[in-house]
Amino acid sequence: EPLRMYLGGMGGTGKSTVVRAIIAFLTARNEAHRFLVLAPTGTAACNVDGQTYHSAFGFHRSTTESMNATAPARLRSNLDGVDIVFFDEISMLSCAEVFRISGQMCKIFGSATSAFGGRSIIFSGDFAQLPPPGVGQFPLYSDVLDDKKHSNSLNKSKSAQGKALWDQFTTVVILRQNMRQRGATDGDVKFRTALEDMRYRSCT
Repeated sequence: EPLRMYLGGMGGTGKSTVVRAIIAFLTARNEAHRFLVLAPTGTAACNVDGQTYHSAFGFHRSTTESMNATAPARLRSNLDGVDIVFFDEISMLSCAEVFRISGQMCKIFGSATSAFGGRSIIFSGDFAQLPPPGVGQFPLYSDVLDDKKHSNSLNKSKSAQGKALWDQFTTVVILRQNMRQRGATDGDVKFRTALEDMRYRSCT
């Protein structure tokens, strides 16, 4: 069974370090080609030495539609051997976008009956950070997928299917210790407290 994992934790707890450790492990085994690292923006992709999922899966920048008819074979060749896909900063992925990504992967890998083309998926990110861009886009943690003012029936349908895909991620690892700010001075403690307060919008 393909892995469905969520790796969470606030900034500084080591999510990117986990990615680098996986890459180092697979590289040592000459299997680095199996692991694909993706993010929703160029900046986020650079932070984990990856690429945007738009580039990897052939999404056009000018439209929400997918690739042209000849693209799947080319993309499949570029992704040959990949069986583990890591998505960083998933707070920015809406339910509908997860549905679209899964559908695109099914086309690329020729697996219409298996979500995400039958590949193992690791989602990583902090849901207290940036939400999905755009009006009427539902975050993965949404309980109610209904916005009569901004969302049409097609988007609701895609969002519902994307939410169902997200519900398959039952392997959850939460990193809790801040490894980036570990100083013991009074100022260090105050800084860590301020970061946590800002994360939960409860600044004093």
